[in-house]
Amino acid sequence: KPFEKQLAKEQFQNHLYKDAFLKAPSVCGLDSKGVTIQKMEECRSLQNLEYILGRNAAYDKNNKMIKINTNKISIAGFHELGHAMNDITGKAGKFLSKLRWPGRIAAGWLGTIATFSSPKPKTAPKDKFDYIKDNSGKLAFACMIPTVLEEGLASYKGIQIAKKTGLSAPLIKNMKKLYAKALLTYVGHAVGTGLAVGTANMIMQKFTRPKIIDTEPFYFF
Repeated sequence: KPFEKQLAKEQFQNHLYKDAFLKAPSVCGLDSKGVTIQKMEECRSLQNLEYILGRNAAYDKNNKMIKINTNKISIAGFHELGHAMNDITGKAGKFLSKLRWPGRIAAGWLGTIATFSSPKPKTAPKDKFDYIKDNSGKLAFACMIPTVLEEGLASYKGIQIAKKTGLSAPLIKNMKKLYAKALLTYVGHAVGTGLAVGTANMIMQKFTRPKIIDTEPFYFF
């Protein structure tokens, strides 16, 4: 909510960011790498409605294209240029970018393991799979860390690009606040994923773990 509120506020002064954003690819050299800006305000496809309405912006790395409504949320475009920098010029950024989707998929599988795999009795010997299950919440959180780091790095690089365009200090300050709030949403997503998987595992351990039943010997007389 804090992110959405500030983004809506920045839309009223979008014109202050737009000119700087449109010249940013040439300023930082991304235009020579083939990066282009697709102005979604000119698009008429319902498939891109979220972009047309200015509710979302994205870097399409397959086409090296920034998809954004430049009439509404140009401030977000610098962050997407940061993603482009990560993908094209940065070794660390490219590495983190490649880990994002595998990490999310792994977190999903950990949730499946925590929810649907049957726990062993406490006295049973444990193997590597048991270690994964017992620590599924922590591992799921760890799988989301590349996404958080890559988003943070994209924001940092986006701010550096904005400075090179000559954007004023007050606008840079607003951008830093907005990007910090946006990063918190990813941190919250990572923490929420870890807690959800860990809680699911705890519930399954409590209610489905086999228990040893003590029985008294039965004698025939």
